[in-house]
Amino acid sequence: MKIRKRYILLILIALLPLIHLVHPGDFCYGVTEIIVIGAFALLFVIVFLVVLFNNLYGIALKKELFNYRPVLIAVVYTIVLLFLLCFHDDNLFKTTKLAFKSPATAKTNVKLTLFTDKDFELKTLYKTYRCINKGTFTMQNDSIYLKFNNRYSQNIDIDSVYYYNRIRGVLQATTINNTILYQVTDLSKKEEYKYFSK
Repeated sequence: MKIRKRYILLILIALLPLIHLVHPGDFCYGVTEIIVIGAFALLFVIVFLVVLFNNLYGIALKKELFNYRPVLIAVVYTIVLLFLLCFHDDNLFKTTKLAFKSPATAKTNVKLTLFTDKDFELKTLYKTYRCINKGTFTMQNDSIYLKFNNRYSQNIDIDSVYYYNRIRGVLQATTINNTILYQVTDLSKKEEYKYFSK
């Protein structure tokens, strides 16, 4: 089966949004990335329409059979893009052990999630974007030690060692500004959305 160059071009354009939607490490995501992904999607639609009309031209004038490949590529592209837009900053394959967030009165909203595989994720929400830092943690007695993979300069208020008060359900920073993070009891997506939309 011969694959034409236009289908390869369509597939390559469909892969472009993955640059901004697949994050193996630390990343920031905001309005700029949404605009870039929208531009890639628009480019895909234009190329798809050109390929589709070329196929329809071949059907009408040259009596060719309908070629399903561009439609199949478009359907797969749409499903994958929508899935990644909804879940690109979620950890679908990890189980949450503990989650903490900054108080409602804090200048910057922060959510720290500890996973059962000893990884953690720190989400910091700013006005037009959010940054996600990842790393590993260890717990000894009532202390939690965070080891960041990389550290964004924006997260200057986040300490690497916290005292965990199990009774009050809070994390108390040991060295920086006495930052307190409160334990999240409802770990549902709805609660996180409500928290980050403040």
